[in-house]
This record gives sequence, structure tokens and C-alpha cells, in this order.
Amino acid sequence: MGNVVFKPELRSIKLLESEDILDIQPITKEKYTYLALTNSGKIIELNTKHETINILFSITDGKVEFDKDVSILISSNRNIIAVFNTFGRFGLVIDLQVKNILMKFSRDDYYYDLTIFPINFFMHDNRVLLMHGTKWNRLDVTDPLTGEFLTSRVDPKLSQEHYLEFFHGQLLVSPDGEWVVDNGWVWHPLGSVTSWNIKQWLTKNKWESEDGESKKELWWGKEDWNDPICWISNIKIGIIGRFDIDLFDEEEIVNLPKGLVFRIIDVRDGSMIQEFNICLGKIFFDTYLYCSTKDSGLKVYDILNGKMIFEEKTIKPRIYHSRSKEFVEVKKNQITICKLIKEECNFI
Repeated sequence: MGNVVFKPELRSIKLLESEDILDIQPITKEKYTYLALTNSGKIIELNTKHETINILFSITDGKVEFDKDVSILISSNRNIIAVFNTFGRFGLVIDLQVKNILMKFSRDDYYYDLTIFPINFFMHDNRVLLMHGTKWNRLDVTDPLTGEFLTSRVDPKLSQEHYLEFFHGQLLVSPDGEWVVDNGWVWHPLGSVTSWNIKQWLTKNKWESEDGESKKELWWGKEDWNDPICWISNIKIGIIGRFDIDLFDEEEIVNLPKGLVFRIIDVRDGSMIQEFNICLGKIFFDTYLYCSTKDSGLKVYDILNGKMIFEEKTIKPRIYHSRSKEFVEVKKNQITICKLIKEECNFI
């Protein structure tokens, strides 16, 4: 097998004048199509193939603060989105078809600013549902179209059954909608990544997110939280982090990997499948593992052996569109699009 060489192709698109892009996300089922959020609260649709922009909605209500980090989430049918302060307490769900705010959501104020807001959309029985943090140690599921609350249960007190001593963080739903991974933390403090089965949560056990049969701890002894994370397949999650060596005995430390590592873990049983050293950065997976770093740009890793096979220092993308094969970097009101054209080079 020959070495893989990538040829980068770069181009830039200027968006709305005098407005900065706070976040941009791909509409994953539509090539070259994205939704972006501006610092004035505008939701815009962008097509990078035709370089067209369409303003879909303007947020004038709610407690979202646009002078702080703000994120946008897009449901799989693309019509329902969530906008929220990334490390804040408040957010909105918006129906872009009828141009209306469907619901407002919030979490309590107990150390809320230490984690990415725990929230994500998923599909269940052909319904778009929203899982979201309501308290520091509680997640709930709501149907944003009807307002139906699907995870009603009492709040257990300390030492009672189902009481959860865990701070929920960033939520990632598997591509097939079967599993959720929670990038949170526990007192020490240290990072703690967990997973559980969504169908069991909704159909069998409303306590599944606390202590259900399918719930697994994926990385014990992780030093930090909010570290980069991405799906590798429907059952495999990739996580960047490092071990907190203060938690281990001397003989255990000898066998621990040093520095930042990338771990691939099976969410069904918590088993570790692969592990290798990596730089810190946003990560995306599509045949190869891509890592966007602040200091050295975009790196490409062979996920089978952990070898870095390519580096492009001129771009530091924020997101990746898997259908369009586009990396997107944001600089105020301009985006730079990078495509990596793969070439096979055979050496004798």
C-alpha cells in the first residue's frame, strides 16, 4: 500500500457585512449546506457550492447572551434547532419552518459554567426529541413540538437510590441514535465520560441516565473534562485526554500512557479498543482521524496505528462536513473552506 498524500484546496467566502459568526454547523444530510449564528442573533443558511446566504430567523427573545460563547445544534430533519450559551444556563429551541420559538430551556446554577451545556437532539419513533440538562446531576427528554415531558421522575436526595454524584457535560448521540455519551465530571475533581442506551432510557427505565443497566463509565481516572470527543462508529467513541496520575499507585503509573492520548472505546461495555498519543485539538473522523490544533493547524492520523500521516498548517478548522468533505474555519464574518484531495503515492 502506498503512502497517502493530501493536496489542500482553500477558498474563502465573506458572509454578512459587519456581523461576526459565533458558530456554524453542517446540515449533515445536505451537501455544502450549513447553518450559522451571528452576533446579532441571526440564523443564516449558507451554501458553499453556490456561495449563497439566506437569513432564516432573528432571535430577539430569551436569555441567550451573544457577547459570550454561543452554540447552535441542528436536528436531523434540519427544521428544529437549539441556540444556547455554550457554558451558560439558558437556551432556545426554534422551529425554522414556522419561524417560532418552541421552547426555552435552562439548567440550575450549581457549577454550571464548568461544562459545555448538556444538550442534543435525537430521533425516536419518528419524533424529534431533545435531551437536555435541567440540574447539575439530571438530564430530561422533551418533545419540543408538543412540550411533552418524557422522563418524569422524582429528584432523589443524597444517599437515596438513584442519586447521581455527576456533573453532566457535553452530550454526543451516536450516528444511529442508539447511544449517548456524556462528557462530564465528578468531585475530586476529575473528568468522567459515561454512556447509556437511549431506547432503554425512554422505553424501559427512566433512571437509565443515573444508574441503568446499559450505563457504563468509559474512562476512569481522566484528568480533565470538556476534552475533544467524536464518534468513530455507531458503537465506538474517540476521546482525547490524559490520566490523572495522582489517582494511581506507582506500579500502575509505569504502565499508563504519558501525555495526551486518543482512546477509542466501545460504549456497549466500556472496553478500550485503541490508544495512541495525539495533539490537543478539535477532532473529526471520516476514514482518517483529523485533529485541528491552535498551534500547528490540521493534522491527519491513521486510526489503525496512530501515525500522523499529514499536516496542513495554514488552516485551523472549527467544523467538518462529512457529506461535502469540507473543513470550515471561521474568522469574524469570513469562512475559509478546505478540501483535502487524497492522492496515492507508491514508492519502490
